[in-house]
Amino acid sequence: MKNKKRTAAVLLIIFLVIIASVLAVCNTDKAETSGGINMGVDIYYAQKGDSRLVSENREIDGVSVYGMALSALEKMREMPKNENLVSAIPSSVAVTGISVSQKNINVDLSDDYLSLSAGQEMMCRSAIVWTLTGLYFVDGVSISVSGNPIKKINGEDIGIMTRENLIINAEIDPEPTNSSKKIVLYFTDSSAQKLVKEERRIEVNTNDSIEKYVMEAIIAGPQEQGHLPTVPSETKIRDIKTADGICYVDLSEDFVTKHSGTEQGELLTIYSIVDTLTQLPNIEKVQFLIEGEKRNEFKGNIEFDKPFAPKEIDG
Repeated sequence: MKNKKRTAAVLLIIFLVIIASVLAVCNTDKAETSGGINMGVDIYYAQKGDSRLVSENREIDGVSVYGMALSALEKMREMPKNENLVSAIPSSVAVTGISVSQKNINVDLSDDYLSLSAGQEMMCRSAIVWTLTGLYFVDGVSISVSGNPIKKINGEDIGIMTRENLIINAEIDPEPTNSSKKIVLYFTDSSAQKLVKEERRIEVNTNDSIEKYVMEAIIAGPQEQGHLPTVPSETKIRDIKTADGICYVDLSEDFVTKHSGTEQGELLTIYSIVDTLTQLPNIEKVQFLIEGEKRNEFKGNIEFDKPFAPKEIDG
């Protein structure tokens, strides 16, 4: 009789332990489902007027790899704390889905991604890769547009991107990034009295600002018969960058000393550069610098210390 009671007591204890374990698991699942997992991750944003990415540590949440990756992407769309930063994913581009395969994540974007400029596309892509690979469970990221993988210039799929093959804020990116861009350059006509257009297709590296390539093309001179150069061929580009809609063009002393002069000649030179550069979507005005400094005058005829807006110059 005593043995039966002892056995019943043991069974009761085992039953209670099992019940307690089940309740503990249920409570844990409920807590994770309602509260999720919170963790800090570096979210990458674009710096205004620059081609650099800057991170801010933000808290994300989720109960799965999918949930935390989605939370990180949502944080990328929010306004950063630093007022000098903006989202690297343009508002026109929507994240239409994500999928997880082992330690890799694919991010599917809307068709608007294909309309981005080369610089915007590189910033957007790099920010997504660097943000998501900041999660401890993500090694690589691929990007697709409406289900189709994004491609290199040669037509091959870009595939999985990592921090090792997508370097940010560097002079050279190991990922092939050359692309062809159609631009309109301004030179003078054969009488050197008015500006004329010349369409050109140039090869650019998306890690560099397109402004640099445009200025190099202007200095190289026209290719069409009857068009004359406006900038001395000896001119060197010391620096060129855009901030808050103003493109700062820093040129060597040769730009001034090798110029032939005359008021009309100065105007044609200045506005061949200004009218060309302001066709780019992020440029409204051009500020010239010579050897890193503003000059009050160009060759003695034109005030030269203020930013120039585009205008048509005729003889």
